[in-house]
Amino acid sequence: MTLKKFKLINECIRFDDKEQRKGIRSRDKLAPIRNVYDKWVIRLKMCYTVGKNVTVDEQLVPFRGRCPFTQYIPSKPHKYGIKIWCLCDASTYYAWNLEVYTGRDRNCKAEVNQGQRVVLTLSNQLSCRNITTDNFFTSRQLALELKKKQNKLIGTIRKN
Repeated sequence: MTLKKFKLINECIRFDDKEQRKGIRSRDKLAPIRNVYDKWVIRLKMCYTVGKNVTVDEQLVPFRGRCPFTQYIPSKPHKYGIKIWCLCDASTYYAWNLEVYTGRDRNCKAEVNQGQRVVLTLSNQLSCRNITTDNFFTSRQLALELKKKQNKLIGTIRKN
C-alpha cells in the first residue's frame, strides 16, 4: 500500500459518530474507539478460558502522539504511553480482560482504593482462581472481597 493511500484511509476511517463526538468525549475519553474496543475485549474472553492462576498488572504501551490520556511514568523503560490494566493467564500470558486508564476526572478527587477497584472489575466474571498482584493492588480488604467469589489473592504488601 502506498503512503498516499494509507493517509487517505487514515483520514476517512472513524469508529464513532462525528456529530456527537464532543458531548460523548466530555464523559468518555475513549469514545472515538469505545465501540470497537468493547467488542474486542468481549472477544478476548470468548476465545479463551483462563487457567487457575491469573495475574493483574499495569502495562504502559509506548506512545508519544496526541491523546488526552497519555501517561508519564518515569520508572518505566518508555516514559510516555497509554496505561492499560491487564488480567492475564499466568501460564500462557493471554490477556483475558483489559481496562484502559484514561486518567482521573478533573472535577473529582483522586480515586481511593483504585487498585482494589481495578482487580475487582477485571476479575468480576472469575471464580475459584488464584489472583496474583503487586503491592499497588494488594490489600486485606481486596482479599476479603475476592474470597466472596472463592478467589484467592497472592501479592506483595507495603509496610504501611
